[in-house]
Amino acid sequence: MNRFRVHHIMCTNLYRGYGYSGPFCENMTRMVTWLKDNPDEPLMLVTHPDEICKKCPNLVEDKYCVDSTNHVHDKDSALLEPLHLRENTVYTYNELKQHAKKYLTREVFENSCNNCEWYKQGLCRYDDFDYS
Repeated sequence: MNRFRVHHIMCTNLYRGYGYSGPFCENMTRMVTWLKDNPDEPLMLVTHPDEICKKCPNLVEDKYCVDSTNHVHDKDSALLEPLHLRENTVYTYNELKQHAKKYLTREVFENSCNNCEWYKQGLCRYDDFDYS
């Protein structure tokens, strides 16, 4: 079963093919395609590196992103309550998108994404989220 980070609910939905590196983009594209083709496959929701993170150049020791402050883990953890999700629980991609449709507010999105490079560049916007 694939692991799936909480904040990747937004990243996979808004992904446009930009990324840190060629290997990261290839892996992200593969995962986004798989999720869209298999929206009812089980995913284990986690707050630590998942299948998408495997090719991220910022992943250190398969444990955290960029540095030991583990700020991405904190981002994931902060999204659990407002999206009414539970860590280490199995969901489908469709179920996760339905949680986002019901509970993701502009404020939650902005608080989660405001430090992301793609958000800062205007590539990810709350108004572009696709709930279908």
